[in-house]
Amino acid sequence: MPVEFSSLPRLRPAQLRAVRSRLQLLIRDAGQTDLSPEAAHPHAPYWHLEPAPLVLAPAEWATLEAACIQRARLVNALLADVYNTQEVLQAGILPPEVILGDPYYRRPCLRLDPTRADPATVIRFDLVKTAEGWLFTDTRANTPIGLSYAVQNRRFLSQEAGELYGALPDYHSIINFPLKLLAALHDLSPRASGEASIVILTAGPHDPFYSEHSFLARKMGLPLARGDDLLVLDNRVYFKTIAGLEPVDVIYRRLNDAHIDPVVFSTDRETAGVPGLLQCIRHGTVAMANAIGTGLAESRALEAYLPRLMRFYFGEKPLLPSVPTYTCGDTDQLDYILDSYTDLRIRPIHDPRLGDKHLLEQLPFLVGPRGLAPEVSKNPFAYVAQKAVQRLPLDTGSTHTPGFTLSLFALSHGRHRTVLPGGLVHIGANEPPRDRVGVTADTIVLQDTATSERDPAEAEAHPPAPPRSVLGSRSAENLLWLGRYLERAEVTARMLSIFDDVALEEIPARDRHRWLPIWRGLFEATGHAAEKITPRANPQNALSTDLIWRMTLSSRHPSSIFSSIGIASENARQLRDHVSPECWVILSRLHARLATLCRPETASPSDLQPTADAASDTDELRRKNAQLATQAVTTELNAFLGTAERTMLHDASWHFLRIGQHLERAIMTCSALRYVLGAIDEEIRATSPTSQPRENPELSALLRMLGSQDAYRRIYQTRTRPRFVAALFLQQPDAPRSICQNLRQIRESLLSIQSDLPGADETGVTTVNELLQFLDHVTLDRHFDATDSETPLRSLEEILSEVLERLYALHPLLSDHYFSHQARIPAQSELHL
Repeated sequence: MPVEFSSLPRLRPAQLRAVRSRLQLLIRDAGQTDLSPEAAHPHAPYWHLEPAPLVLAPAEWATLEAACIQRARLVNALLADVYNTQEVLQAGILPPEVILGDPYYRRPCLRLDPTRADPATVIRFDLVKTAEGWLFTDTRANTPIGLSYAVQNRRFLSQEAGELYGALPDYHSIINFPLKLLAALHDLSPRASGEASIVILTAGPHDPFYSEHSFLARKMGLPLARGDDLLVLDNRVYFKTIAGLEPVDVIYRRLNDAHIDPVVFSTDRETAGVPGLLQCIRHGTVAMANAIGTGLAESRALEAYLPRLMRFYFGEKPLLPSVPTYTCGDTDQLDYILDSYTDLRIRPIHDPRLGDKHLLEQLPFLVGPRGLAPEVSKNPFAYVAQKAVQRLPLDTGSTHTPGFTLSLFALSHGRHRTVLPGGLVHIGANEPPRDRVGVTADTIVLQDTATSERDPAEAEAHPPAPPRSVLGSRSAENLLWLGRYLERAEVTARMLSIFDDVALEEIPARDRHRWLPIWRGLFEATGHAAEKITPRANPQNALSTDLIWRMTLSSRHPSSIFSSIGIASENARQLRDHVSPECWVILSRLHARLATLCRPETASPSDLQPTADAASDTDELRRKNAQLATQAVTTELNAFLGTAERTMLHDASWHFLRIGQHLERAIMTCSALRYVLGAIDEEIRATSPTSQPRENPELSALLRMLGSQDAYRRIYQTRTRPRFVAALFLQQPDAPRSICQNLRQIRESLLSIQSDLPGADETGVTTVNELLQFLDHVTLDRHFDATDSETPLRSLEEILSEVLERLYALHPLLSDHYFSHQARIPAQSELHL
C-alpha cells in the first residue's frame, strides 16, 4: 500500500494542480533550472517538487537514524583503514580487487593523512521501502548532492502549502542544518586556535549542481572558489581575494576528486583543480571535506560484504540490510547470478560518467542464458548483480504513483554523527538521476512527544562568524561587470523609451540636425558608435526599425539590451553566493521576458515572407516588442537595484556592484556631453560677441535622455542653458547623473572596501581624487561666454575626451589592484630583493 500518514490532510485535485504550478514557478524564479551540456536526460525536468510529503513517525525515524549513523561509522572506518594500514585486506575480509582495482581508489592518497578518522564528512544514503521494510541501495561519499534541495523543498512547501504543513503535528526543522555542516568544517581546521578560513571548491556554473554549491555557500557564509582561484605556495593553499592571497585552512570539496590535483591525477580539466594540493594535505596545512578518495565508499561491491565488514570493525550486525548484492568476480556468487539472472540486474560498481550512454544502454543485456556479456567477463569485479525489489509508492494524490527512493544525509565530525531529520524523496521507477534533481518530495520527521521537545543537536553552539568577509578576486570582477552591464541596459532602454516624446516635442523640425551630437554621444556610450541615423527625416522614423531592433532585442549585437541583460544574468549566475535570491528572481525573470520577445520569427523580416505587407507587419511587431522590452527593462532594473540595496549585505561585494554602476554611468554621461557640449562650444567660439545666444532644445532632450531634467529644474530654476548643463553634469555633487557625483560614490565605495583590508593600497582613491580636482578646476565661463576675453587653451571637447580616457582607465586600475593584483607584483619583488 502507498506510504502515507493517516492524519495527513488531503489536497483536492484543483488545489494540487495550483500548488504544483506555484512550486514550479518558485523553482524557475530561483534559477534552479540550469543543466549541464552533458545532460543524460535533456528532456526530463531538472527539478520538480510534489506537494505531498513523506511523513515518518518517531519510531520509524529512530530506526532509520540509527542505521544511517551505523553506516556512517562503517564508511569512515573503512576509508581510514584502506588508506592507511589496510587491515581489512590483510585479514582477507575483502578481496584485494574490490579495493585496489576500484577506479576510485586513489593510490597517491595512501597514508596521506594518517590521523584522519572521518574522511567522509558528508554522506548520502539512498534507501527504498518494500513490503518487508527499508533497504539501503546506494552510498554517496565523493561529492554527495541533494542536501540543499531537501532544505529548499521544505522552504518552498511550507510557503506554498501552509495549510497542509500547519495541520501536521510538531516536526523537526531542517532549515539550519547547513550551519551544522559549517560547524563540522570548522572542526577540521588544522589551526590550533583562531578562526578557520574555509572555501567551497566548485567546478563552476557548468556543473549541473552549481545551484546547490551556491546555495550552501550563501547559507554558510563561505566563498565559492574554482580551481584557478586557489594557489599553492610553499606547501600552503591560498585564495585569491581582493586583499591579496588569503591562506585557506579547510576546503569543502564539491569537485570530483579525479580533477582535484592535475599534478597527481591525469585529468582533462586541468584548470578545475589545484596543482600541488595533495602536498599541502600531506604537510597538514589544509584539510579536505570530503577527503580525496572517498569515492571508493560508493562501490556497490562493498554491499556484498556488508555483514563481514560490520563484524570486522564493530562486532555488530547491520541494523538495516542492503538490497541483496552479489559480485560477478566471486566464483561462488557468479554461479548464483547465472542461475537466477531473471531475478537480478547487472549494475556497474560505480555509475558511468555523464555522457557515457553506451554503457547505460548495454546494462540490461549484460547477462542472459548464454552467460555474462564480454564486457563483464573482461572485468568481473567492476560489476555486481542486485535483486530487483518492488518498491512501495508514495501517495502524491495522483492516479499513477511510482515507487520512490529516500536520500538521507549523515554528518561526521570527530566522534559525533548527525543525520538530517528529513531527507530528499526521489519519485520514479528508477534510481535518482545523476545529472539533475528529478521529481522530488519533502520528508517530514515527526517529533516524539515522550522525549524532549528540542532536538539535542539543535542546542549545539554554532561557530562564531568570521571576523571579516572574504571576497574572491573573480567574484569582485564579476560584480563590477554586473553593475556596468545593468547600467548600460538601463540607459539604452530609457533613451529609447522617451525617444518619440523628444522627437515630437523637444526639437523643432528646423533644428533636427542638432540631434546628431546627442545620438553620437549616446550611441558611443552604449556600444553603438557605428550606427547611423537620419535626422532630417520624419521624427518618428529617425531611428529605423532595424536600428531599434539592434539596440534592443538583437542577439547578435554585443551591446543590445538583450545581450547586456544576458551577460549580466550570466555574471549573476556565477555570483549566486553574493547576489540575493530576491535579486536573482528579478533578473532571471527579466532575461526570460526578453528572450520571449526576441524569438526568431521577429528577428529578421527578410527571412520570413518576401511580400511588402508581411515585411510591414513584421516591422510593426518588432517595434512593438522593442517597446515592450524597454518598458520591462526600465521597470525591472530599478526593482533589481532597490531590492539589492535592501537584501544584499553591504560589504565589499555590494560596493563593487555599485562601483560598476557608477563607473558606467559616469562614462555614459561624459561620452554624451563630449559631442553635445563640444559642438556648442565650437559654435560659441565662431559666434560674434554681439550675437544673441540661441535656444538649445537639444540640451533639453539630453537632460531627458539622461534622466536629469528634474534635477536641472530644481537646482537652476531656469530654461536650459549650456553653461548650467555643463555645470550640472561635470561639477554638481548632488545630481545623480553628474560625473562628479558618480566619482564621489566610487570613492566612497573604495574607502569602504579599504577599511576592511589591512594595508590596502590607496591608489584607486588617489586617482579618483585627482580626477575630481581636475573637474573642479575646469573654468566653464571661458567656454560659454563669448564676451570673455580669455580664450581657453583647450576646447571643451578636448577636456571631456581626457576625462573620458581617465574614466576608462579606472577599470584596469581596479583590476591591477583587486582582481589580477598586477600592481602588487613590483612591490612584492622589491621586498624579496
